[in-house]
Amino acid sequence: MIEAFSARISAYVYRHNDRQHVSQEVMKFALIALLTHTLTIVLSLVIGIMIGKFQETCIVVLAMTSLRYLAGGHHLSSPVLCIIFSSAAVVVVPFIPISTPILYTFTAISALLVWKYAPVDMRGKTRISDRTLNIMKYTGLVLVLSNILIQSEILAVSWFIISLTLLPYKGVESHE
Repeated sequence: MIEAFSARISAYVYRHNDRQHVSQEVMKFALIALLTHTLTIVLSLVIGIMIGKFQETCIVVLAMTSLRYLAGGHHLSSPVLCIIFSSAAVVVVPFIPISTPILYTFTAISALLVWKYAPVDMRGKTRISDRTLNIMKYTGLVLVLSNILIQSEILAVSWFIISLTLLPYKGVESHE
């Protein structure tokens, strides 16, 4: 659905763009990413409003997108699956109570996974230099470790979920 919509838009823009700076495939890929991210955030925030957890949902969205940007992560095979699973994760996190020992455990596991696996599948596939990728990795690590001081259940669970996407799994694709 999203792929087909992105293909139609990119084909239209490509046909009507005299300069054609970007290939139709690159434009389609960018549109898929843009639509997937936008729909996930909008759907999550709308559900957050409906369930009375808007502020918490905003925190989860910000926490997850920040670490995802810095550390990368594997993708599901379909944008629609990504939207469904990501939105579900975002709206469920505020309802997951964890104890202080679990908060520290999640923070420690998340930090170890970021340190070991980040950035996932970015080296040699982006124009970002190795130095910048290392800066992003260690910034992500510092972000996760900051929860030792903040002690937020929402941040611990959010970053734990994102850190799990750094692990190599069957049935996922690497795009980052």
